[in-house]
Amino acid sequence: MNLLSILAEKSATRIQEKIQSILESFYNEGINIEERIYYIEPFYYLNYSVPTKSIKDYPIDDFINIFKFCVANALYEYIRDCEEPNLIQHIISTNYCCFDIGERVEIYRNCLDILNKKNMDRFLSKDGTSDLKPKVLQQLGDHLKNNTEINLSGFILFRLKDYLLDLDATIEKAVENFLIDREYNEFIKLLKYFVDIQESKFDTVHIVFDEGAGFKIYDQHNDLLDNSYIKNVAVEFLEDDINQDDLLISALITIAPKRIIIHRLSILEDTGIIDALQNIFPEKMNFCNGCKWCNVHVNVKKE
Repeated sequence: MNLLSILAEKSATRIQEKIQSILESFYNEGINIEERIYYIEPFYYLNYSVPTKSIKDYPIDDFINIFKFCVANALYEYIRDCEEPNLIQHIISTNYCCFDIGERVEIYRNCLDILNKKNMDRFLSKDGTSDLKPKVLQQLGDHLKNNTEINLSGFILFRLKDYLLDLDATIEKAVENFLIDREYNEFIKLLKYFVDIQESKFDTVHIVFDEGAGFKIYDQHNDLLDNSYIKNVAVEFLEDDINQDDLLISALITIAPKRIIIHRLSILEDTGIIDALQNIFPEKMNFCNGCKWCNVHVNVKKE
């Protein structure tokens, strides 16, 4: 009895690997499903059949439905693991050809990072009420229920439009991240250039963070640099609406210390400012593990 034929333009071995555990499971029950693979240009045919008499305890219709349900799950895994990377590369090459090869590779990697990110359901729909995995399985199951043949390439192209739209959105996000990263890196290079051309006004400065993400800057003699001085030295880099992070970065760029020591790092809820400083002053950053400023913070917490 013929069960199913799978038509694939490539990767017949990968499909076979996904289905192998299904065949083994039935074989352990004494049901020997025959697998035949042959090539008729341009398709590989993976054909599965079983002698009716070997089905034993299963009603025929139930056995066919169980087999096709298992195959639907295997084909879903194949699409996710094998077809998806090729689809991503094709979409990037087609829709984002304005980027050079190196940039497209970086976008591809960004896309894989998004898809593989922990605690992220990459099939979550926009309304947040359902995901695409059950929809893909449902579409596979519906097709296999009513057919004994499936053309994988045609199925993906014409039946999995929601899935392809989800990939498009993910790639778009990857491109957005790439452009943001590129702009950020160019900005960091510019800031590092300003650091290099500035004459150092202090050998060492201490950055002491306080509650509310505020900060104080002390010189190498532990003397406080008042806020008016900091704002004055930063004015050439900033205009209106100065926030604390911008003020700190611009002040450090202007005074160009040879050494920066960070105190009370643990008080920061958002360490983005530290990441920025490490990018701008990579060889000047130091972190204090305990001193009079840090101990004051510790004692207050204990009280």
